[in-house]
Amino acid sequence: MTEMTPQNFAELESMMAQIVADKAPVSIRAMGTKTGLGAPNDAKDSLNLSHLSGIIDYEPEELIITAHAATPLAEIEAALAVKNQMLAFEPPHLDALYQTASTGSIGGALMANLSGPRRLSQGAARDFLLGFQGVSGRGTSFRSGSKVVKNVTGYDLSKLLCGSYGTLAVIDEVTLKTLPAAETSLSLIIANNDMVAVAAAARAALQTAYEPSATAILPQGVHRLSQNASIAVIRLEGVAISVRDRFEKLQAALSAYGHTDSLASDESQILWQELRDVTPLSDDSGQIWRISCAPSEGPALLVSIEQSLDVRAYFDWAGGLLWLSCTAPDAHKIIRQALAAHGGGHATLMRGDDELRQNIPVFEPLSKPLAQLNKRIQEAFDPYGLLNPGLL
Repeated sequence: MTEMTPQNFAELESMMAQIVADKAPVSIRAMGTKTGLGAPNDAKDSLNLSHLSGIIDYEPEELIITAHAATPLAEIEAALAVKNQMLAFEPPHLDALYQTASTGSIGGALMANLSGPRRLSQGAARDFLLGFQGVSGRGTSFRSGSKVVKNVTGYDLSKLLCGSYGTLAVIDEVTLKTLPAAETSLSLIIANNDMVAVAAAARAALQTAYEPSATAILPQGVHRLSQNASIAVIRLEGVAISVRDRFEKLQAALSAYGHTDSLASDESQILWQELRDVTPLSDDSGQIWRISCAPSEGPALLVSIEQSLDVRAYFDWAGGLLWLSCTAPDAHKIIRQALAAHGGGHATLMRGDDELRQNIPVFEPLSKPLAQLNKRIQEAFDPYGLLNPGLL
């Protein structure tokens, strides 16, 4: 196995040209934190981007940061925190889930389009990628987007590359939109033995004028805060006086759904980091699934799965994102059958052993029209299938 490690973009271009000339497939990695995500890679050689790291430019007054794609996510977040800013899509730190030393790179978060609890109110990772520089699987260097929020030049390839898992191009430089960090946060807790009731409370919170930034549902027993009952957790962020006023009004509006309580700013931040990072399930043995569904169908979907599988689970995005752990070898069939029966969605195996990931669809199988579209896009960017072959 050969590992190529470019030191700069010029070397990356040269190495990609040789890869294309040799028709030699490569696996792409930076910090290696997501090697357990996706099907096992078929490539014998690898392209190590770890040296393409560092913040290139940060303009806090313009809410823009530019960095090499292999820059550690923690480094980006630390630089933003100094200026009281943040990555609004709240990318998960999956080091506990994958048992790695690092939380990963900004490029890895973008290429997997990983978004945390604030995705519900602010958008996904792809919505904050303003532009990038990379090399396609044809060996062609290209740029997309720019260092401004409003950009109307050319195709918006940022949306296409996010979620491609490095199968279309190797990216180096990325430019992201940042946002001011909230002055404080406060979380409203609604407890009820009936999970359907707390799920309804979570959805009802989104229909109010009190602007929750995140909403989660924790079934009884899955978290230390839900040991005695299922709970809905609703986060409010902003200026302290506004947060307190909105909290009191939201508490009154949702009091009929169950017993209410609050989590102060420090406790609230800890809880939402745990939910963002899948901490409640990370120590479970076996498989971890990430299931996107209609929020109104979430509770019924979980009940349906529980009829056939022994699982531990919780919801983010007001019931629209179900994180689930289980051990059954045929879990993928049960999960996807239940999902199809409850309005459809996407079930992704986020963690599983190599044999399982080799033998089942890790990602939700595409319909025939989408599969054909996917194939045409792949052929346009990487016609020889050289980048992360087999991963999808």
